[in-house]
Amino acid sequence: MGTILAVFRSRTQTQYFVQIMRSYGAQCTVVQTPAEARVGCGISAKFYMQDLSLARRILQAGGANGFNGFYEIKKAAGAVMIRRIN
Repeated sequence: MGTILAVFRSRTQTQYFVQIMRSYGAQCTVVQTPAEARVGCGISAKFYMQDLSLARRILQAGGANGFNGFYEIKKAAGAVMIRRIN
């Protein structure tokens, strides 16, 4: 199962997004943004790829102007690889 980060410029928006995702039954947590991402406020919302369409709908409805993007996290050979997704 792929892991996605939703990165925001604001801690408040990150926490609010996590609350909304959870209210829809998604497994979503607040995590430190990996240094490899080089973006955001230091924390991100982490959830599974299967909930990406839900996350997109939430952001479209809520108008989060501090949203910085979605990033896919992959771990291979002890390294963390992060790739921005549309």
